[in-house]
Amino acid sequence: MSYISPIYALLTICMEIVGILLAMRAILMARTPQSAIAWAGVLVFLPFIGIPLFLIFGESRFAGYTQAGKGGVKALDEALHRIVRHLDGYKVFFQGGFAEPERMARNLTSLPATSNNDVRLLVDGNATFEAIFEAVDTATESIWMQFFIIHDDILGRTLAEKLLAAAGRGVRCRVLYDQVGSKTLPASWPNRLRKAGIAVEAFVTNRQFGRSFQINFRNHRKLVIVDARVVFLGGLNVGDEYMGQSRQFGPWRDTHIRIDGPAVAGFQLSFLEDWNYVAREVPEYRLRAPEMTPRHSASVFPLATGPYESWSTCTAVYLSAIHCATERLWIASPYFVPASPLFYAICHAAIRGVDVRIILPQKPDHLLPWLSSFTYYTKLREAGVKVWRYQPGFMHQKAFLADNDLAIVGSINLDYRSFMLNFELAAVVQDKNFASEVEAMFLADFDRSRPENLRAFDDGSLLFRLQCRAAALMSPEQ
Repeated sequence: MSYISPIYALLTICMEIVGILLAMRAILMARTPQSAIAWAGVLVFLPFIGIPLFLIFGESRFAGYTQAGKGGVKALDEALHRIVRHLDGYKVFFQGGFAEPERMARNLTSLPATSNNDVRLLVDGNATFEAIFEAVDTATESIWMQFFIIHDDILGRTLAEKLLAAAGRGVRCRVLYDQVGSKTLPASWPNRLRKAGIAVEAFVTNRQFGRSFQINFRNHRKLVIVDARVVFLGGLNVGDEYMGQSRQFGPWRDTHIRIDGPAVAGFQLSFLEDWNYVAREVPEYRLRAPEMTPRHSASVFPLATGPYESWSTCTAVYLSAIHCATERLWIASPYFVPASPLFYAICHAAIRGVDVRIILPQKPDHLLPWLSSFTYYTKLREAGVKVWRYQPGFMHQKAFLADNDLAIVGSINLDYRSFMLNFELAAVVQDKNFASEVEAMFLADFDRSRPENLRAFDDGSLLFRLQCRAAALMSPEQ
């Protein structure tokens, strides 16, 4: 016992010193005073708990990722300049009230919005993967693919077979998946593709020395680019549940989009940056002139955002679009845990008379964000925001419709993680025809949803309210 006590005392002193040092870092790096105080308190007074939590969740910025135009990788900078020059003939400025969010995005990323895009809505898994597989089956040059989740199930094995067949035709294939999101993916799945000459990489955020515990930053993007001609992006991953085959969730409601046009080049840049991070190479790429048809009418901005940014482009675009909306603001998200500026922007829109509606799932797939959403009900009710709960199965789509001409579809959830911690991807589209398709999709979803009682939190039991508040406290703003 005499030996244990001094060792324990020494360990305690060391942990306290480390806790104080990390508390100083937290005070300097935290995004808000509240977060700084919370981290400093737990690190100083509960170092055995606070230190491991901070090592995993405490960092608010992701280092080691090189963004094109920011210096560090010559090939990426050259790619950005080449893409911008290529898009110069298709450059467009958003019109009317939504000129501001496009201008902010352009200034933050150096990429322009482009005209002459064909944008098609893909509702749910069958439509999405039918379109993706058709493009993969007819590919002649290249397939670039990334998903947050890939499962080795029926859909995952079908995808593998499609890629193997494409590689057999001489198509150059690259596949990227998130290491944590695809944690159940067996090594046999990527290894089989690699043996056929397909480049497969896992997005690992803790690969650098000193960042061994930084698993909190995840690559949540879903992107497929075929022959540098057509791009698919949205909310669907690769798994049977996304095809509605889950016993737990039943029908799976999700949304993807297909884009053919000059905007494809901007999405290529996003993949080049991600691939460079994991593979330390910038693949060869092509820039194509779009095939012009009457459907090539949409203006599109490629919204790639992540924790490497000094300014959150995602936050800037959404805030600006919400402030600019004058008639309608319809939002679908599986999670509703927005940071304060975004939340109050939504409420203020409703207060000034905008028709604000939010669709959330009835069934939770993650309990903490589901419980956290109830803590916002009081303010939403007071502001006049209407909330629906989607009834059949689980709703996973991320869709945003402002007025009659602006829509955003991609991987971005309405929560702090998507806006500040994850690598995300979406298309910002200004086009009345596409907006009308999104409107029809929303109306169909409203028909499958029930209006939520926004007094559910205030009228709930004490235990329920405590659970909701505790869940919200576990998703702090940093």
